Amino acid sequence: MTQKEKDKLKLEALRTRLAIRQTAMSCERSLLSYIRTACVFVSLAFTYLKIAAYDQFDTFVVVMFAIGFFFLIFGVVEYFIAKKKTKRIGRHIDKEFLDVDENFMEEDDI
Repeated sequence: MTQKEKDKLKLEALRTRLAIRQTAMSCERSLLSYIRTACVFVSLAFTYLKIAAYDQFDTFVVVMFAIGFFFLIFGVVEYFIAKKKTKRIGRHIDKEFLDVDENFMEEDDI
């Protein structure tokens, strides 16, 4: 294998690993947006409870709490599923490019 081919493989390995890292970061952004949405629904429920409902639980308050809780649970579960898939793909890519360069990215970085 010539030096030019090795350089091309290293560049391809680097691009692939950066794409995997970008996917991992997008999963984190999605988790943060789910948490933000859950906080909005819970704060809406508290606001309605304190201002409009005069300290009585209303159906609207219960529904808003439930929606906020659902968004939080769904976001956390989706994050861990996506993170697991991304790590599995990262390990597969590392095995594929193992002979190119072993020190581009550590397992914990993903």
